[in-house]
Amino acid sequence: MSFRLIILAIAGVIALGGLLAGALSLMGGAIDQAVAFTWPGLAGAVALALMVPGRPAK
Repeated sequence: MSFRLIILAIAGVIALGGLLAGALSLMGGAIDQAVAFTWPGLAGAVALALMVPGRPAK
């Protein structure tokens, strides 16, 4: 597998974890915790996605 695909897959898992934690908190009625758990997961996923090396210019 390529390095790009591995990093993007990890970013997807991090985003999924943040959304899952937020959804579970929201189901429990804790809106503030849902927001607090969701944003760091999404921010971590975006940070990892931005670190993915691009394709070389032709």
